[in-house]
Parts: sequence; C-alpha cells; structure tokens
Amino acid sequence: MQTRNQSIRRASTALLCTLALTSLTACNSDSDATKSKSAAGSTPSKAVAATPAAKSNGVDKLSAKEIYDTGMKTNAEAESFHEEMTRAGTKSDLRLSATECVGNVEISGKGSFEIVRKGSDIWAKPDSTFADGMNSALGEKSFSTEKWTHGTSSNPLMAKLASWCHQEQFTAPDTLDAGSKATKGAVTTVDGQQAVPVVLTGKGESVTWYVAATGKPYFIKQDSTRTDMQDLTDDGFGQPVGAKAPTGTVVEAPKG
Repeated sequence: MQTRNQSIRRASTALLCTLALTSLTACNSDSDATKSKSAAGSTPSKAVAATPAAKSNGVDKLSAKEIYDTGMKTNAEAESFHEEMTRAGTKSDLRLSATECVGNVEISGKGSFEIVRKGSDIWAKPDSTFADGMNSALGEKSFSTEKWTHGTSSNPLMAKLASWCHQEQFTAPDTLDAGSKATKGAVTTVDGQQAVPVVLTGKGESVTWYVAATGKPYFIKQDSTRTDMQDLTDDGFGQPVGAKAPTGTVVEAPKG
C-alpha cells in the first residue's frame, strides 16, 4: 500500500503541477499586477466617456491604491458573487462565496470539469478529455464522465481542483502594495457600468482594474495585455451560491 500511495502521490503531484501552470494561483508571481486577483493576455475593454447617470459613490476621489483596495474589500463584504475568467486557452465560470463554489473550468487541450464545493467537501465531474488525462497520470480510473469524484479540502488533488474557486477573495481580499505605481483614470463606462479604472503599465503591457463608481464600489472587471494574467468579470454580488451535494453516482478520490 505504501508503494501504491507513493505512486499515486507522485502522479498527483505531476498532474497538479501541470494544472498549476494554468490555474489562477500560479499566475500571481511578480510585481503589483500579480498582487491582483488575476487576468489574461487579451485586449482591454474599450472604455468610453461616462454619461450622467446615478450619483457617484465618491470612490473616484480616492487614490489608485485606495480604489483598488476598496473594490476588493467591497467584493469580500458582498459574501458571494459570480466570476468569469478568460485567458489564452483557459476559462472558468463560477459562483463563489467563502464556503461554496459552483461552476465549470475549461483548460485548452486538457478538457473541462464541473466543480462543486460546500464547506470542506469537494466534488468534481470531468469531460472525457480531462478524465483521460487524470486517470493516465494517476495510473487508475478514478475519474469518469458518468460519476462525481468526491474528496475534502485535505485531499491534495481535490484541493487543487477547488483552488480555481479562489475563495481567499472573501477571507483575505487583495490589496495593492504601498509603493505601487498604478494610477487612476477618469470615470468611464465599461460594460454599461460607470467605473473608475486603476491602471498599471510597464514594458509595453498593462493591466486595468475597474471599480464601480456608483452604488457600492465593487471591483467589477480586470483587463490585461499580459500573457501571464487573466481577464475577469465579477457580478451578481450577494446572490446565493446554492451549492448542493451532487446526485447520482459518487466515488471517492484517491488519497495522495
């Protein structure tokens, strides 16, 4: 059993390292930009001059760091929201809270999987491509398109799959470094919402974070031209996640 567990552990570690290359956590590696939530190498949203609308919440009067920090803190205080992420070859669509997560993750060339987390319990159900890759790495058929695989947050494999949920956004909202060179722009309209942009540029690349300028100052969007960062859109603040244990056949994840 020890030999088998070591084999599973090595296979799991190799697979998780591969997953980490495309997961959100793996992208937070350097500079002020990577101190953010995450984003992808894509073209920033085209912001246009804002038109008179709802009353300003005053966030535009703050410094760039204060705007960013306020947006992240306000999202955490909402206790739940819907988040869509895109990056070259990777995308996710998740509803999140500090204790729940429901949605789908797709990795180019590696397949996709559904994820459900409720408390410490985690369930995942892959498509055929993802299942084949997982089973090949593990050396056993632990994943199936017909079954949910279950484990807890103490299981390294399931914990890595659940890391896509980034629930630390609620328990430890991100902040910009005090020495950040990010600057704030004029209030603009992005995706129909008045927002204040906070922009960080360097080496011909940029990342822009948008914080709502009316209503509650939620962080609502991140656009980046950097290939190691994702693009994000957050909405549906305060709406229930509704995570439930899946119905149907459930198998236990291998223990690493």
